[in-house]
Amino acid sequence: MDHPCRHLVRKLPKTLLTLHAYIEEGGFEAYVVGGGVRDLLLGKKPKDYDLASSATPEELSALLRGIPRLKILKHAKAFGTLGVYYQRQFFEITTFRQESDYHDYRHPQSVSFVRSIELDLKRRDLTINALALHPTKGLLDLHGGLEDLKARLLRLVGNPSVRLQEDALRILRVLRLASTLGFAIEPLSAHALIQHAPLLKHIAKERITNEFCKLLLGNFAGVVCVDHQEILESFLGVPLCSNHLKNLGNTPPNLLSRLLVCSQHLDPAQLNTLQEHLKLPKKTTKALNELHTYIQNARPCENRVWVKQQLQILSLSAFRAFLGWLASTNEPLSVALRAQFKETKGAVYSLDFLKIRGNHLKAIGLKGAQFKACLQYCLESVILEKTPNELSPLFALARKWADKLRQD
Repeated sequence: MDHPCRHLVRKLPKTLLTLHAYIEEGGFEAYVVGGGVRDLLLGKKPKDYDLASSATPEELSALLRGIPRLKILKHAKAFGTLGVYYQRQFFEITTFRQESDYHDYRHPQSVSFVRSIELDLKRRDLTINALALHPTKGLLDLHGGLEDLKARLLRLVGNPSVRLQEDALRILRVLRLASTLGFAIEPLSAHALIQHAPLLKHIAKERITNEFCKLLLGNFAGVVCVDHQEILESFLGVPLCSNHLKNLGNTPPNLLSRLLVCSQHLDPAQLNTLQEHLKLPKKTTKALNELHTYIQNARPCENRVWVKQQLQILSLSAFRAFLGWLASTNEPLSVALRAQFKETKGAVYSLDFLKIRGNHLKAIGLKGAQFKACLQYCLESVILEKTPNELSPLFALARKWADKLRQD
């Protein structure tokens, strides 16, 4: 094994190496595969690690059963995947396999287990994801993944059209990786993405939304969305604005902010169409609708009072998202308002923070709807910094309000 591979192996968790050893001592082959290997080669810390093995799920279960501090979850067993909790870490172990007859452009009708890692790697999506690392044999690269990593290139394994017809969601996965890694897409693969974009209509909305949101949050989302606007429009169902998409790179990686950048030019009917094509959480949908309406009339002022007034209209998270959106068009103002926003920490901008309460107002003869109206009047005075948030001056202010009410 060459030195770079020894360096990679040293970065693997000891629990994973122990698990690998159990499998190989049982007479089977096993490799670390997928995004974990790719991320190690890029100098990133992998979020998780997957193993591929020549052992079938049944053979794996028999082999691993009884190992201390190891629990097997038999999920996706028909596809050859076992989930394993070992020493408080989770790993997926998948049997080497071939797939065929993709009846819905997503799932294979036929899965056959094989003993060859070479056959298993042929079915994978991208060359940079078709790398396999063995702790003693080194790195197995049958499809030029290492060269593509060095060239920062995304290339589909084998025939691009075949890979995308097997699983149309790969279209968005390629775009998502381009957005998060900043890699270019190899020309033949890029052409295939456009050619097969209509196949995304067969994919569940939840899957599309998940990949699209990850794409939007990438550091290179602006470039990817502009370059592949045609594909995005094909599954979002609405026209996009390239000038707005370019600004994604200036927008903080806040999902609501970036959704707002993409949708700000849409009319209410188009926004509704977008949300029908994306299955966003109800909370996100509601916030996006509110902000979409809000930005049409917002007139930002660079002062603390204006910020506190907006916090009566928007929630804290929605206001942060607004500031993120504002950065896409007016970064200096966004930075200034963010500083003012920080200064509001501990400041009064809602009834919850007022020192005066409804029970205090009973003493001056108020009742019913008058309580809230008087409290709101007091709040406005505090927000405008005309009255301190102290019980005595607020009570005096409430008395004046009540006296004026009786005179009217």
